[in-house]
Amino acid sequence: MKVPLIVLACCATSIYAQNPTAELLEQIIRIDNSNPPGNEAKLDDLLAAKLKPLGFEIDIIPTPRPGKSHLIARLKGNGSAKPILLASHGDTVGVEREKWSVDPFGAVEKDGYIYGRGAIDFKGGIAVFGEAVMELARNKVPLRRDVIWLVEADEESAPFNTTWLAERAWDKMNCEFALNEGGWTMKQPSGRVRYVSISTADKSSLSLLITARGTSTHSSMPRPDNAIFTLANALAKLSRYDSNPMLTASTKQF
Repeated sequence: MKVPLIVLACCATSIYAQNPTAELLEQIIRIDNSNPPGNEAKLDDLLAAKLKPLGFEIDIIPTPRPGKSHLIARLKGNGSAKPILLASHGDTVGVEREKWSVDPFGAVEKDGYIYGRGAIDFKGGIAVFGEAVMELARNKVPLRRDVIWLVEADEESAPFNTTWLAERAWDKMNCEFALNEGGWTMKQPSGRVRYVSISTADKSSLSLLITARGTSTHSSMPRPDNAIFTLANALAKLSRYDSNPMLTASTKQF
């Protein structure tokens, strides 16, 4: 099976020549998907209107919050292999307009780049994924597997994120493997791309909430159950904790 090469570049979005991917990026940057509230449904409607005429099966999964939804688009293959899923998110972080030199929702073209909220995270990826899957459909590429494109809501915030979605629509997302955002592009001083990395694993994090209790008293009458000292001892103990880090198979290869 031959498919277009999909590359996600976590760098400034450059438009060396106007093309459908850049045009799509401009269109979706002009939609304010700052989260909260997200308003992902506006983006989903725009993308669905482009995908339906090309033969995609479209599912827009609404959430309990008005204007917030997930888009799942499927391009059918012959079923001889399990699907591949391309995962992206439609929401962005908010905007402090006074810190912007251009309209963050204007998709401003300047010095060969497109500027706007989400140009990198992650509307640039949406434009790349979107144009890639639409090229498959336009060219009627024979597919062994279904290609599923997910444009999720609430990646930047909770509670209606992919955890919520998977509990309700796993049958529409189930796949053999998925491609998500990640990796970096390294450029030479000339601007020429030297290489594009692919991230195969992420480190997880551990968050702790520590509560210390003691008897309230005046500083002139200190008590042995001082909550501050108890908390300090707990933090010192935590600093000595051995988490027994392990190298994953991906890490060992490098």
